[in-house]
Amino acid sequence: MKAGKFGLVLLILIPLILTIGGTASYFAYQEMQTQHQVNLAELEKFGFEMVPTDIHTPTVGELGATQLPSTFSEKKLTPTERVIRGLMRDKENLLAEQQVLQDQITALQQQVTELEDYKRLNQHFAPSTFNEELAETKSILKSSLARMPESEPFDNTRLDLMAAAGTLEYRRFVRANRLMLERPHKVVIIEELLPAYAFCVGNAIDLAANNAAEEQLLLDWFSSPDGSPLPAALEADLNTLLPACQHPLREALQQTLPETVGQN
Repeated sequence: MKAGKFGLVLLILIPLILTIGGTASYFAYQEMQTQHQVNLAELEKFGFEMVPTDIHTPTVGELGATQLPSTFSEKKLTPTERVIRGLMRDKENLLAEQQVLQDQITALQQQVTELEDYKRLNQHFAPSTFNEELAETKSILKSSLARMPESEPFDNTRLDLMAAAGTLEYRRFVRANRLMLERPHKVVIIEELLPAYAFCVGNAIDLAANNAAEEQLLLDWFSSPDGSPLPAALEADLNTLLPACQHPLREALQQTLPETVGQN
């Protein structure tokens, strides 16, 4: 009889115990899953959060306040956290190297640009090329002078001298400022500024040259000042008269320069 009652009790208790155990296991499993998700979220935040490479140095917070260094060390990191920190350091190193390379590329590109500009200027001022430009300038200037009513008192030799004088100032201006003039700039200089200077020189020659021979010497000098020295007396007269014509022209020429060139 007792054995029958004991068996009956077991039949009742065993399902109950299994039910309670299963329920407890279910809730324990749910708790473990929740904690696991929290751990994953914290680990992910740790991996992608922007933190200093050296965790033991002070940092500056968003509001500018100095923050004390972290109190935990590498030894306390889990293997996964150490891998993540190592990857972050590698990324920072690669970014730093990339920036260095980019700076070097930018510097090299600037050097290439400067060398190309230097080459272009040298080609422009090569004797054959620049002499052609000067010859063209003199021809255009003389034609412009000949068309003006003010040129009637002057003969062809004087017009040659005046055009040569204007071309000499053009050469000085272009070389002094290392310019490659665009056509509109040339037109302003040759057709608007140089004629007034040329007529000023033409009038000054009447005072400087005592005869046709001295006028020819002046023509040769304006055409090639380095290869055609003047007699001392004629040179002194020219040095006295010429500045009055040169100063207004040079001031006007300077006004035609771009601001970046004029400031150099």
